[in-house]
Amino acid sequence: MYALTLTAELNGVTNLRPRDTEASPFWYTFMVQCTSCRETHSNAISVSRFEVNELSGSRGEANFVWKCKNCKRESSCSIKIAPKPYEQNEPPKQQTVIEFDCRGLEFTAFSPEGEWLADGIDSGTKFEGIEFQDGEWFDYDEKANDEVSIKELNLDTYLDLSLKSTRPPPNRVKTTKSPTMSFMPINPRPMLQELVNKDIVVRLKWGETEYKGRLVSIDGYFNIQLTNAQEYIDQKFTSDLGQILIRCNNVLWIKEADKGDVQMEG
Repeated sequence: MYALTLTAELNGVTNLRPRDTEASPFWYTFMVQCTSCRETHSNAISVSRFEVNELSGSRGEANFVWKCKNCKRESSCSIKIAPKPYEQNEPPKQQTVIEFDCRGLEFTAFSPEGEWLADGIDSGTKFEGIEFQDGEWFDYDEKANDEVSIKELNLDTYLDLSLKSTRPPPNRVKTTKSPTMSFMPINPRPMLQELVNKDIVVRLKWGETEYKGRLVSIDGYFNIQLTNAQEYIDQKFTSDLGQILIRCNNVLWIKEADKGDVQMEG
């Protein structure tokens, strides 16, 4: 799952969000790259959560379907949940606006083209038709008798492994999960803190999947943030992922390069 995050300085307004309804859909505009051959789409693409396209071979539907011209692999993207309003904070905080279930493609850039909405923070005035020029917008709130603005708009996308896909994989037969035994783990925080700003390897509990990258931080829920991350499956390099967030209950072990493991079972 990919998350689109937003950071901005909001003055006099809050609940910044795209106008995204079935009657007036918002088209999320990205540059995309094939995760198989790393070919980048020659043009920006737009995704609407209200447009539905069929996957080839009767494998279901998605909001966006793309066949890479280079490797001929079909990839797709779907939006399952409406966008979340960005709330005013001082200082500004990074917040997730919307999530994308991507299969076989990744986003490399986002453009905020389209109509945005906001509310007067004290007056409740409804601001519509917001369009950004160089990441800025200015207006006047007549109810509050004061100027309002949005400045330093920053939108970014990253792979968030803590977000679980709600779209079933194609042609996969549902099976009953066998019961498993869990164990109370030793608190790994002291060991993990020693690895901050170091290159580490993270092994997941399934799929022979490993991620290699620089450990940036561990949050209060022991989620791990990596930068310059690379994905390996069966010890073979598959893709560059950039910045990712890994949920700790998905982790089998963590280690610094050529050193021992930090077990995180449970």
